[in-house]
Amino acid sequence: MRLEKYIATSGIASRRSVKKSVRDGAVTVNGESILVPGHPIEEGVDVVEFEGKQVEPLAECTYLMLNKPAGYLTTRRDERGRPTVMELVADLPDTIYPVGRLDLETEGLLLFTNDGDFAYRLLHPSHEVEKTYLAWVKGVLRDDAIQRLRQGVTIPSGTTAPAKIKRLRENKDDTSTKFEVVIHEGKKRQVRLMFKAVGHPVIRLKRTRIGNLGLGNLPLGQYRLLTPEEISKLMVV
Repeated sequence: MRLEKYIATSGIASRRSVKKSVRDGAVTVNGESILVPGHPIEEGVDVVEFEGKQVEPLAECTYLMLNKPAGYLTTRRDERGRPTVMELVADLPDTIYPVGRLDLETEGLLLFTNDGDFAYRLLHPSHEVEKTYLAWVKGVLRDDAIQRLRQGVTIPSGTTAPAKIKRLRENKDDTSTKFEVVIHEGKKRQVRLMFKAVGHPVIRLKRTRIGNLGLGNLPLGQYRLLTPEEISKLMVV
């Protein structure tokens, strides 16, 4: 088994973040620092340490969804002591971690797991898993601006892939408009930067769906475990 997969399946972190930690020198195998991802591991024989702690095989996987409120960082810990999403799932095993991220002020559906393969399946760009958002934006967009969003716009991290954009409602005073946005990329602050690129900053943003899994009526700040059927469907989207 490859080193990063072994660590990810132990529930410590996603495979993507493990690769970065390997390159940063945070991983040893049998006491030797490994700096290149892909190092082969023999389970039950090799001793793997991640950030100074021995990696143990995971006995049971956990999968859950959280309705994230604004004001929480999507990270396991913050050096500045700011609130993180881990505080909202503090009664669960500390091996779980967020699958992807929502920025500080974005609300909505956030998945957690300690199954590295599950996280990898949802995060890797090649799988193009769709994410659906509700976006309240400043002002009223002209049709040409909406078409630009659908075709792809340039943001600091590059040109976005075509998106599905549906206008839902405009305020009577024309101060804001509500949209449904469906994307399959995961560029940093992507939806916010897309609307900024066409001159209409986002006022509020909420993720409502990942693949075929919807947030439903889960209360803000609460979580629930995924059903076996939901987990299976997410693995094949």
